[in-house]
Amino acid sequence: MSFTFKWPRFSDQFHYDAIQLLNNALNKGDKPPVIADKIEVVELEMGTQPPELEVKDIGELTTDQFRGIFRLTYAGDAHIVLKTKVQANPLNHKQPDIHMLSGSRGMLAAKHPLVVPMHLRLSHFKLNSYVVLVVSKQKGITLVFKTDPLQNVDINSTFDSIAVIQKFIQKEIEGQLRQMFREDLPGIIHRLSQQWVKAKVEAPYQRRSPPGPTPGPSSLPASPRVPP
Repeated sequence: MSFTFKWPRFSDQFHYDAIQLLNNALNKGDKPPVIADKIEVVELEMGTQPPELEVKDIGELTTDQFRGIFRLTYAGDAHIVLKTKVQANPLNHKQPDIHMLSGSRGMLAAKHPLVVPMHLRLSHFKLNSYVVLVVSKQKGITLVFKTDPLQNVDINSTFDSIAVIQKFIQKEIEGQLRQMFREDLPGIIHRLSQQWVKAKVEAPYQRRSPPGPTPGPSSLPASPRVPP
């Protein structure tokens, strides 16, 4: 049995919170030597196509909590645009096959590193993994990947015209993404879902009108005067 999500147009607040959490995750720990600055998310588009979940096992099902094992697949139209700065001459990193650049012309052939800005566009994500999914009305959503989910991602950058650099960047970014899916994405999903749960709990109270003031003696209507 499988089912799909309703995939709405996510709010501006959701995008803002998700971008902040992604920025923290992408800049955590050691970055590849070629990355010379922080990595910043400048565009996040969730797309119009939701992931699909195929039920493999249901461990718990109550009115307040659900726990199950699913096969998650995704081949949607979401994309992310990142910006950072890189050392344009990877000769300094001593990577395999990088000697092919020795015959190049211009700044990439320099022996000293040159830091330049770079934009990356990540799109055509393909994910396939077994996941443990827990949905709680009080605690939000917990999602754990049991296997490496990343099957494919297209990475376009400022250096697409130079095959060696493009291949090098693709490999490095894929490595960062695999680590993020394994270590950071479950926490990001959980924190975002907690904010959603909090909003759902607070909304009914915000919609209630505050009780009006209790009328005092001065606000009571005057008794009609009986003519003599």
